[in-house]
Amino acid sequence: MDRDTSGLVVFARSRAAAEHLTQQFRKHTVERTYVALTRGVPASKRIDSVFVDDRGDGRRGSATGAAAGGKRAVTHVRVTDALGTHALVECRLETGRTHQVRIHLGENGTPLCGEKVYDRPLNGQPAADDTGAKRPMLHAARLGFVHPVSGTALSWEVPPPADFEALLTELRQKAT
Repeated sequence: MDRDTSGLVVFARSRAAAEHLTQQFRKHTVERTYVALTRGVPASKRIDSVFVDDRGDGRRGSATGAAAGGKRAVTHVRVTDALGTHALVECRLETGRTHQVRIHLGENGTPLCGEKVYDRPLNGQPAADDTGAKRPMLHAARLGFVHPVSGTALSWEVPPPADFEALLTELRQKAT
């Protein structure tokens, strides 16, 4: 998880548990749902691309054409609240690549509020951000997996922190 992303994370307490959890992540059976505040209102859709370390402008991101050494990244985006020129979105990860949500939303033309790295198209200018967000507004809201020892399906959900909620409230007020 990114340093500035809030929310749920899992830690293994043994090597065997770590290996079991790693296999679940590799098989894409771990449920990971993020909520985000975006600049612009993205389309609710499935974003499927291939990530490379340098998309052509020194930034990690999606490659065009056949990308040697690239890794597939899939994010399911659903707008839960359109807020005028912003939105509250839910992003369900099918894969788990570094900065996946940030990259997909930024390349889609709807970067996160507070995003300063993946806030522009390839070789383009940064998108304007009038929100004053001090970090990318991304929160790991739901996490679910099978317990590595008991085999029990577990799931957690946690609400966003105060800075996220305050900005959401402000954006809702501006949109009305």
